[in-house]
Amino acid sequence: MPIRPRTFSRVFALPLIAATAVLAGCSVPQGLGPQADYFSSRAMARIYALEDGSFEVVPEIGAEGAAYWCAASEYARRALGAGWSQDIYVAKGRAPSTVSGRIDSVTFTLSPVAREGGPRPFISTFGFKPGDNFSVSSGDSFCRDIEPLPFF
Repeated sequence: MPIRPRTFSRVFALPLIAATAVLAGCSVPQGLGPQADYFSSRAMARIYALEDGSFEVVPEIGAEGAAYWCAASEYARRALGAGWSQDIYVAKGRAPSTVSGRIDSVTFTLSPVAREGGPRPFISTFGFKPGDNFSVSSGDSFCRDIEPLPFF
């Protein structure tokens, strides 16, 4: 049986691919700044911690209001260690993100915020007025609203 000569591609292809993969994993993207440090929620949202103790929720494009509350409750519970009865407050309603540059984000805090416009009989999950609040457990209940329905 004749021996086939080893070609350049057969000898160096695998080590070259492996070296490229290793180097690609070691490189740090430049210019991401504070965007690189975020919490990712099951609601497909990124949550950025802000310097004043508040946090900014930036869900995927076209997300429902429930996704904001779901992500905020998950971050409060997992990252900040809040209890289920702890309230989450809207600090700043829908506005451009100060961290990521996305046009639709909401800033939340665990510290009480004065309600804009006085007391309201009910809170809409889509309003996001400063001072609106839900408990962590109520916010977590919104996660069920955004889960995909299983099809058989």
